[in-house]
Amino acid sequence: MSTVKLNTLPVQTFSWLGVNDTHREHEHNGIKAVTLDGDINEINISESAAFEITAHCGENKTGVMFIDPRGKTQINTSVSVESSSSVRLVQVFESKAQTVSNVDASLSDNASFELVQLFLGTSDTLSEINTQLNGIKSEFTANIGYLLSADNKLDINLIARHLGRKTNSQITANGVMNSSSKKVFKGTIDFIKGCCGAVGAENEDVLLIGEKVKNKTVPLILCAEEDVQGSHGASIGRVDEEHIFYMQSRGLPEDKAVQLMARSKIAQIVNTISDEQVRERIYNIIGRDNENG
Repeated sequence: MSTVKLNTLPVQTFSWLGVNDTHREHEHNGIKAVTLDGDINEINISESAAFEITAHCGENKTGVMFIDPRGKTQINTSVSVESSSSVRLVQVFESKAQTVSNVDASLSDNASFELVQLFLGTSDTLSEINTQLNGIKSEFTANIGYLLSADNKLDINLIARHLGRKTNSQITANGVMNSSSKKVFKGTIDFIKGCCGAVGAENEDVLLIGEKVKNKTVPLILCAEEDVQGSHGASIGRVDEEHIFYMQSRGLPEDKAVQLMARSKIAQIVNTISDEQVRERIYNIIGRDNENG
């Protein structure tokens, strides 16, 4: 076992901020490789694995993964989207053990990749996402939601590299942090020279409930091409006391009112999932976490 450096920020900043990278212990054991053919409506993952998803020309594929391991786990997912194809991948993390997830995607001409990641009460999870928009008019959409409580830890490093002309990336993150949870979200849009006409946007909306939470939001745009459009923003705030008072005046206890606000925040991401059964299972998980405090 050795210590490795993960979730490295493409451009280093002040080390005292603690966002340049993350260190994890790594076991040099073989990870079972799995090739996913056709649509995967629902797959339950409880141990380390490496997945390969390929959408050939003209194909549209969907995959849904529920990740709930009991021990230290490494999940690697490789996505290849060929010309005029699309892949939609949903990953739901509810692990109580240290988990490292890596998603590497490559997009060809007119290809699209939609990624939904939900982190529901994960104890210590690291997520790294690298998407290469190689092809002309390729598109990448990321919708990330998290619901953190107790001493949960979450570290996300997302990089969208625009290489092809007229490429498009849209990154959205919504989350709720309670108790003494900790979270780092690093979102990078990298406009490589030659990607003229590319557009990239990212936004994060964080609701802070606990007084001891530690949130770090690092939006980053790198630009080596003039003819591009890039934007980023972040909204970080605490519970609106007026909203709480209004709901209490209608007979709703304060703790239930807070839960309702937290649920509505994460629902904005959940509702991007088209499969009703998957949405129902996710809402059941959220409800169960609320009951457990």
